[in-house]
Amino acid sequence: MFKKLMLTISATWIYVIIYYLNRILNLNSKGIYNAIIFYILNSKIKFFILIIGTLIMIITPIYITNKPADEDFKKAKLIELEDNSFVPSYLGYFFISINADNYLTMISFYLIILVFMYFAGVEYFNPIFLLLHYHIYKVESDNGVQFILILKYNQGVVRKSSSLNNLKLYRINNLTYVGKKV
Repeated sequence: MFKKLMLTISATWIYVIIYYLNRILNLNSKGIYNAIIFYILNSKIKFFILIIGTLIMIITPIYITNKPADEDFKKAKLIELEDNSFVPSYLGYFFISINADNYLTMISFYLIILVFMYFAGVEYFNPIFLLLHYHIYKVESDNGVQFILILKYNQGVVRKSSSLNNLKLYRINNLTYVGKKV
């Protein structure tokens, strides 16, 4: 449950970062540097929350990708690359966070997004995975079960199902795994 919560915060925290950046940029009457200093000095608790959430967003995917594999997959069939299917979600976060006109509205929207993502079971997608050169695939096991695979593949993007043979993966949730293929 804790792992799922950390992954959900990690996947949705970009909304809060965009909100804060928008607020800071709106204070830009004396220059960006002065606006950031002003915001930090006058909103210490908000700044602390921003730092903690940002650390969760960055550290959680790094921690998950370094966990030892606990499951073996002999054969898997590539269905599709899923990286781009999350772009509309993040555009939605962007537009909502830019339009949140106060802190209470931002918190309300964030909590709704957080709860939805937590119970929807899609807490695995985080832009940090893409920065770490992981890609997200929809895959089918040799038993016919479809699952999400977050995989770092030395040769870039997986294009053939044969590249998914003999995988050692770490289970994130019932239908999501993360691993590396060297």
